[in-house]
Amino acid sequence: MSQQKLPGEAYRALEDIVGPEYITDDPAILESYSFVWGNEAIFGSRLAPFRPLAVVMPGSAEEVQAIVKACNRFKIKFKAHSTGFGQHALTAKEPFLAIDLRRLNRILLIDERNMIAVVEPYVSHAELFYECIKKGLRFNALGAGPSASVVASSACHDGTGFHSLSSHFDGKNLVGAEWVLPDGEIVRLGSMATDSGWFTADGPGLSLRAILRGRVGANGGLGIVTKVAVKLAPWYGPPKLNVRGEPPLYEVEIPENFRFYMVAFPSLDLLVEFLRLIEEEQIAFAAYKVPLGGVTFIQVTTDSNDKAWEKYKAKKETVERANYSAVVLLDAVSPKEIEVKEACFKEILKATGGEILTLDKQEESALLAQLLIGLGTFRESFRAGGSFSVGSFYDSSYDLLVKLIKVTEEKLLKYAKEGKIVFMPGECFLGPVGGQWCHLEQVYGYDAADLESVKATQEISFYVLATMLEQKFGLWGEGFISFDESIHNVAGPVCGNYHLKTRAIKRAFDPNLLSESTYYTSP
Repeated sequence: MSQQKLPGEAYRALEDIVGPEYITDDPAILESYSFVWGNEAIFGSRLAPFRPLAVVMPGSAEEVQAIVKACNRFKIKFKAHSTGFGQHALTAKEPFLAIDLRRLNRILLIDERNMIAVVEPYVSHAELFYECIKKGLRFNALGAGPSASVVASSACHDGTGFHSLSSHFDGKNLVGAEWVLPDGEIVRLGSMATDSGWFTADGPGLSLRAILRGRVGANGGLGIVTKVAVKLAPWYGPPKLNVRGEPPLYEVEIPENFRFYMVAFPSLDLLVEFLRLIEEEQIAFAAYKVPLGGVTFIQVTTDSNDKAWEKYKAKKETVERANYSAVVLLDAVSPKEIEVKEACFKEILKATGGEILTLDKQEESALLAQLLIGLGTFRESFRAGGSFSVGSFYDSSYDLLVKLIKVTEEKLLKYAKEGKIVFMPGECFLGPVGGQWCHLEQVYGYDAADLESVKATQEISFYVLATMLEQKFGLWGEGFISFDESIHNVAGPVCGNYHLKTRAIKRAFDPNLLSESTYYTSP
């Protein structure tokens, strides 16, 4: 592994900003910032071929601003991360200064009256959820897990989660941001630009929200977000969840006036119709297709692969039916309201040929823990193959997503039959996000230590891209996030030349091209 270092003068300038205890170029520490899930699909190893130049940990927006200005002075590329999930946070084409935002970890405000929270980058979804429910409010839960950053999902990346049906995805919940531009200028979006409070990210004048995040975010390529304000939703449960168990398996007791179900369907089409009707009637806190079907069921409800295998053998029929299953959580302010919602749910279930699966208390409460705060998502994603990737990643109408699933599933099943990936029919996450709009992630497992398995993930990515373009699905979703320009150069010309627009934005906002933008664009 090659190692470049910061010039001595640059290191001392950064040390003067944060203090000697919050900057290092120790090779042992830098190595840990180079080991990232998903790197093997790019470099052939989870270790990047180079370490960061150094790691610096600012403690305030002012220190972030000073660091960025120092980087411009010394012409040093930089990339910030919060909780650091995935290649988008820590992987690049060349060495850079890693700006670790873990010291910016405060919930600054929970405004009960206006249903808004203001947080710094290292505040996680689980932390914000637990604090909000004390005040009768709640925030989303992500598939990226309970430790995922609220700032990252709302301002810098995708942000679709388990509660999106009733709370929307995090990008739509963004109502304000404090943003250190790549040249060091601080911009506050929307109403905060005139010190009018954190209630809208748009105006006065032209809005910069689309520039800041677009649909899936700039992934660190346009500076650093140091604060966000996000919209909250009502919580009708108790101010504290009754959580039991121990790592890695937790369970959550179902609150009063809540109902939890796992329901199975004979086909994908009927399951999707069920989700569409649930959204149309607006009766659910959450409803989504169980992400990995039977794999989710056996992994989320157990604490080891051995126990998952035992559960598979003991409940094989349930596991197989779980491939076309959904989980549903109903919530209400009163016993009468939950009674009405439950009756409506059962009518929809009957109309779509669904059946409630019988779960024991432990299975029910473990799946509920995943729904409420994202617990168990890593178990279901990583255990089967050791790592995971996504085939189709898209947001559109229900009908279009069913078409895309059917078109790409055959290819994934072929690789699974060859032993290169772990995938079964029906495996995907489908989550309504409001407005008859749904989010799709076609998740599969692969072996990071098997070169053939890693190669299969690369081939699947390009196959899905080619299929989306050939079938004219258009531009949407994480499927077009690329480590280099290869995907953008193919997709851009048939998708409104978006790649030219993002390059122009990059050059305008980052004239020195120092905010590392591998997962955004290469100007």
